[in-house]
Amino acid sequence: MRVPADAAGKRLDVWLETVLEGCTRSQITRLIKGGSCAVEPGAAKAGYFLKGGETVTLDIPDVEPMEAKPEDIPLSILHEDAHLIVVDKPPGMVVHPAIGHLRGTLVNALLGRYGTHVAGEAWRPGIIHRLDADTSGVICVARTVAALAFVQDAFKARTVGKRYLALVAGKPRADFLENPKWIGRHPRDFRKRAAFAAETTSAKEAYTSFIVLHRGDGFAALEARPRTGRTHQIRIHLADLGHPVLADATYGRAPQWPLNAKPDDASALRRHGLHAWTLDIPHPAGGRLAIQAPIPADLARWLPPGLTPRPVR
Repeated sequence: MRVPADAAGKRLDVWLETVLEGCTRSQITRLIKGGSCAVEPGAAKAGYFLKGGETVTLDIPDVEPMEAKPEDIPLSILHEDAHLIVVDKPPGMVVHPAIGHLRGTLVNALLGRYGTHVAGEAWRPGIIHRLDADTSGVICVARTVAALAFVQDAFKARTVGKRYLALVAGKPRADFLENPKWIGRHPRDFRKRAAFAAETTSAKEAYTSFIVLHRGDGFAALEARPRTGRTHQIRIHLADLGHPVLADATYGRAPQWPLNAKPDDASALRRHGLHAWTLDIPHPAGGRLAIQAPIPADLARWLPPGLTPRPVR
């Protein structure tokens, strides 16, 4: 979060309480004391007086709200049947409610559109898998308990095919890349995960392959095929290969692309350039369901028209 100029002079904990809906001052203080807050530049102390312009990061653990509220939020539905709903999630939308994001999430929108006709826990009904808030694209939701269990089992068994479109910095040295490094918590930065050698005790197995689809001026468009589903996996593997996702403020070079984009440049990319492009899953009623989400406008402007995923062999 970027501290606005009008917050100058306020204590860090007081300001965070005003911007994090559902988070109390005492909870914020505990998180700061526990090392879950970073202020750049500045000091991560509850009593630190803000100057304005700082970047504040707070690592908030998942907390299950008592109830997610239905909201009338438009959704782009890619597929719908008696078992599953497939949504084209827009960038910037959080998947389920959490501290600081009690409203405006995908779950709030699903409840507003379908009511109780989705399965699962009250705070994230129907959610089978997740996407980062800034990642756009395909996300699948279950309408029944049986469908939820069936597709979750498919994800665990790795019988689900996922392909992402990633816009990355630099010039990849080859048209095919892969990263088999395992993923675990970053040893020094609580906000991040990191890539580790295989068999590292604190890490989990991960693998992603990449195909170069387009080469631009200082960047490239890749099709990413993750075999596993670790948090931030594609972003970490690409950064480890020396080609971080464009506009990735956590693992990349800057929160915008081009790097020198002015604040009033409406054409600049200001969220990480990652899109959940296709999903191919076993269907609870039999057969398979293959869905593709169109490339959103903020990414499409950097790409040649008609770009499509490569056939799976």
